[in-house]
Amino acid sequence: MPFTPFHLGPAFLLGEMFEKRINLISILLGSIIIDVRATYCLFSGCRPLHGPFHTFLNATVIALLLSIFLFSQKEWLQKITDKLRIEQTYSFISIATGTLIGTFSHVLLDSFLYMDIKPLWPLETNPFSGMALSGTIYLLCILSFIPALGIYFHRYLKRDWCSPDSENKMEAEFS
Repeated sequence: MPFTPFHLGPAFLLGEMFEKRINLISILLGSIIIDVRATYCLFSGCRPLHGPFHTFLNATVIALLLSIFLFSQKEWLQKITDKLRIEQTYSFISIATGTLIGTFSHVLLDSFLYMDIKPLWPLETNPFSGMALSGTIYLLCILSFIPALGIYFHRYLKRDWCSPDSENKMEAEFS
């Protein structure tokens, strides 16, 4: 993608659809961490732009390393998701599932767009190249963000009204 945050749309939607099974932070971070090297290359001029991180094999390694890191930070991350009213589990499985889906979705989406990606490395081929128009992939990413945002805000507001604190607030207002 010419702009890494495009990857957040599909990841956010999948994370919201499977909120209690897949850790949202892990799927979101997994979906953009693959572009760390590409971003560096974009500004420094190194080539190929996408390089070794854009393979399913290396995406698996990156997902595992990210999973270990996120699992070690689960108490701190739980505080963030609690404030955002996101119901999450921080089991290693939910985190690893999220990072794998995030990294794999990134590699797959970019595989449709760029000739320099070899997703099945060590095979020097990209069977996905040219299977979809770039505009279609971009539109998919943008349009998937909209329902994800809708699901999130619906749950956010629902949890505000259904929380024990909201009952105490309402009682205080009417007494």
